Amino acid sequence: MSLIALDAVGIGVPGGGRSATLNLLRELLRRDQQNRYLLLLDRPEPELALGDHIEHVLMPVHNRFACRAWAQAVWPVSLRRAGVNLVHHLKNLTTLGLPGRSVVTIHDMATVLYPSMFSASDALYWRHLQPRMLRRVDRIVAISKQTSDDLVRLYSLPADVIRVVYDAYDPRFRPLPPETTAYVRTRYALGPHYLLHVGSLGQKKNLLTLLIAFEKLCARGYDGTLAVVGRRYGRGQDAAFDEHLAASACRERVLLTGPVSDDDLVALYNGAEAALFPSLYEGFGLVPVEAMACGTPLICSSTGALPEVVGDGGLLLDDARDPQAIVEAVESVLGDATLRAQLVSRGLARAALYTPARAAVATLALYRELL
Repeated sequence: MSLIALDAVGIGVPGGGRSATLNLLRELLRRDQQNRYLLLLDRPEPELALGDHIEHVLMPVHNRFACRAWAQAVWPVSLRRAGVNLVHHLKNLTTLGLPGRSVVTIHDMATVLYPSMFSASDALYWRHLQPRMLRRVDRIVAISKQTSDDLVRLYSLPADVIRVVYDAYDPRFRPLPPETTAYVRTRYALGPHYLLHVGSLGQKKNLLTLLIAFEKLCARGYDGTLAVVGRRYGRGQDAAFDEHLAASACRERVLLTGPVSDDDLVALYNGAEAALFPSLYEGFGLVPVEAMACGTPLICSSTGALPEVVGDGGLLLDDARDPQAIVEAVESVLGDATLRAQLVSRGLARAALYTPARAAVATLALYRELL
């Protein structure tokens, strides 16, 4: 029996990183009853209290900089005293001087590829300190082959220390009968027809292009609404989108919901005529997988890991920066019943590749390799 510390500090922030981490941890902690776990958190996560083999250790601070400083000051001593054999950092960042073997999961390389979309401190860290930190760990988990390739290309890391473990979606994301999802149209004042975007409101998500495309669709006769679900991203806010939306003739038909519950999100996916995801870059793309798992026709960009993850399960845009390309894709999906049925069928099959069981088995195999 080994003692494994899981650094899950920072997963309290809503978004794909939180969802993917929780989806993995729920399955991993249920599946592995042989090892003991220290779950290192900055906020309580009651749903991860899954047995006596798990101990939750909470930080006394919550600010992200204070959390990392506290971890560096305290963990090297406390984890060594506890007899930890392996530490897995689940959210990109590592800590020096920890006992045992070490693993870090890297979710994407957006901060290096698009530094202007992030704070100066984040850009400097990822450019200069992160590659040095990653050379000190025993293994790196990349959540896609694209992220693995980016790590090798941008940081000159050896490929043999990197393992690809795809993110997993929560099985609650599934097709539902229309009568069970109609309530979200009333709750969010969506009307009978709507298009859906899910993701943080930041520059990387290419929301200005999406908004311009929606305006074009409305001018061409589309009578539905656009639901934009997600929190505002604190380190890469999209001022151009906000300004354009404020002056848009379609302003009353664009709904910014903010974060929503998972149950509402499943219903929103199911009720949408199409899910639109024209992101400029993704290290995996959990939102497209959730959409496919719900049987929602998916239109997304062909950048980053999205072609690798989505495959033939969605309609991939040649140029996600072109509003007209989005318009034509939406009109194809809404106007062609055969294409729509094909996307639903292929999307469901593609999403089935990204189960929590598959992610947990791969992660536990890595732990066994190191221990």
